[in-house]
Amino acid sequence: MNNYCNILFPEIVNKAFPILDGASYIRQLASLVPLYPDTAFHLFTHDGQYLALVMTDYPDPFYQSEELKQISGEYEFEFIHIIKPYANTQPINIRDNDDMDDGFFVSDPKSYYRYYLAATKQKLDR
Repeated sequence: MNNYCNILFPEIVNKAFPILDGASYIRQLASLVPLYPDTAFHLFTHDGQYLALVMTDYPDPFYQSEELKQISGEYEFEFIHIIKPYANTQPINIRDNDDMDDGFFVSDPKSYYRYYLAATKQKLDR
């Protein structure tokens, strides 16, 4: 992740999602309501594709896709699929959290956060 502005992610993120090495960082989005947000989205672009690195205490891609769509305003980013950690080429379909296995995210060994990467689209892509 060479092209992002002074943002340090845990080493596990670099290992799990090497696709981000060539990506350009756009910005962070997080809910404005909670004093201590439980989820933050880091938007990247790579070869014309938008990616969202999700940092959360409870990974729920179905819900978090809707959350991202709401907080991204007129751009309405939403998830297309999850990118499998360490494989980076295998998409994982988004389902309700109860139907997802644990293989779509990586845990930060130094905190309670979990990270996953989603390919996204925006309203203008439809």
